[in-house]
Amino acid sequence: MSLRVNGKVIAPFSDKDFKCKGGEGNLYIRNNVAYKVYHDSSNMIPEAKVKELQALDSPLIVKPIDYIFEDDTLIGFTMKALDDTCVPLVKLFATGFHDSNSITNDHIIQLVENIKNETHNIHQKNILIVDGNELNYMIDNDWVTPYFIDINCWKTPNFPATAIMPSVRDYKTKGFSVVTDWFSFGVISFQLFIGIHPFRGSADGYGKKEIDRRVIDSVSVLNPKVVIPDAARDFANIPSAYMNWYLNMFEKGQRIPPPDLPGDVGQVQVRVILIQNTNNFEISELKEFPDDVVYHGTFYQNSITKTKKQIYFNKTPYDVSDSVEVIHVMPEMVSIFVKIEDDHVQFKSLDSDYSINSVNIKCSQKMISNNILYLKHKGKVVEMGFEVFNKTIVPIPKNVWRCEEQSSEMFSGVIVQSVLGDAFLVIPYDGKCKNVKTLALDDYKIIDAKYQNGICVVVGHKDGQYDKLIFKFGDGSKHSVRIIEDVDYLPINFVVLDNGVCIMINEDDSLEIFVNRIDKDDVKRIEDPEIHSTMKLTKDGITARFFKGNKLFSITTKK
Repeated sequence: MSLRVNGKVIAPFSDKDFKCKGGEGNLYIRNNVAYKVYHDSSNMIPEAKVKELQALDSPLIVKPIDYIFEDDTLIGFTMKALDDTCVPLVKLFATGFHDSNSITNDHIIQLVENIKNETHNIHQKNILIVDGNELNYMIDNDWVTPYFIDINCWKTPNFPATAIMPSVRDYKTKGFSVVTDWFSFGVISFQLFIGIHPFRGSADGYGKKEIDRRVIDSVSVLNPKVVIPDAARDFANIPSAYMNWYLNMFEKGQRIPPPDLPGDVGQVQVRVILIQNTNNFEISELKEFPDDVVYHGTFYQNSITKTKKQIYFNKTPYDVSDSVEVIHVMPEMVSIFVKIEDDHVQFKSLDSDYSINSVNIKCSQKMISNNILYLKHKGKVVEMGFEVFNKTIVPIPKNVWRCEEQSSEMFSGVIVQSVLGDAFLVIPYDGKCKNVKTLALDDYKIIDAKYQNGICVVVGHKDGQYDKLIFKFGDGSKHSVRIIEDVDYLPINFVVLDNGVCIMINEDDSLEIFVNRIDKDDVKRIEDPEIHSTMKLTKDGITARFFKGNKLFSITTKK
């Protein structure tokens, strides 16, 4: 077992590194760095969401920094380690804790203001906290500096929140928004001032645990009919502006931002240079290259663009032949060129610190899917792996599957084969291989195919016409298919973003948006004069991009 962070080997975690165990994973601390290691690597926060969280640049927000790999499996991320003197915010609810640590009401007022202002800044980044409960803040021992933790659960522009504690939930409002974040802030700030939850105490007609009904009916401890627990501190601790806000929110049911926010509460989008502004889309130019683009992609924040003459890895150009592609050796994050020459696969490292062994593996076709290299030779498909020993990369066949020697063809992310006239879609992934019989493809001559993130699009010819078949995959061999008949043949042009949204440009210049879930059939079709089939779609996480000619663009739908 080898642990790596940012391509460097680190020592295995020991008992002395262990900090605590949570529902998702363990937390370790070493040399002022915190390491969150998930119990189940499949629950790891998506890379695209990590990227969206990088918009948060405040030192008060403890966000993911680097990825942690165990061998070639992504198992967690690093964060800034907080000082041992920090305490959970919940401790500041107790009057005894105030007394023993000389915490004054002036400390609490400043702490509440700091949480409020930082929450406002988070909203300005188009991000929601959602679960702003008292355990998701750590407080420095100056008693006025808050640290926001567990931010991987937050709602970002393209990823939902993953949890919320009932005690801070706004049962009066559907969904999550800026105002529901402010409701949660209202709950914890009230507890900081008074020491009790605003919907505790005894109220006629309500059980002790019926916070949800109390919130919906606006029956708080500020109601004169509610019996206030003895643990409550004096309401005089609450500044008048906050008292008016609490009355409006908890007793009158209003949902308004807290007092004295700096500037406007509205959400701010990142500024982009708008070169086209249609009724449906915003299209922005990202980069111009010396010659036409034929491929673009990103991997762990590395950008790869292939033009007719060169490959650009991030900003560095390399002169290569047409057949060269790029794959990344994990977790060292070493990039290598891959090509087929004289019916053999060949590799070249882009990192001068790493050499790569030559191999004698015959192949007629290759494809790279989810950064895994697959080779086809006669009746076999080989999944290639890479081991690193003392800065030497050793290519090693990891898995081998049989395929039809004559009637199988490798496309983009999928192999289409015919077994005695029955059509199959063969989708290799993560050391496995899904082999799905598809009656819909029987009798078609397959012209083109592409698979990505649960969606497979196939163009076939039958009865004198071209049809496009769109497959969605569920568990096992379960799948659905939608057929668009009699299309003009053009190369397949779709992309599935990391949040499962599929965008496809059709041969008639229309654009379709749908999701990769088999239980969701809705398709949004948009016809816009600025959308053309010459726009070749690609992506960066949850951001749609396209290239046309020698330029790369981003494209977003208008809200």
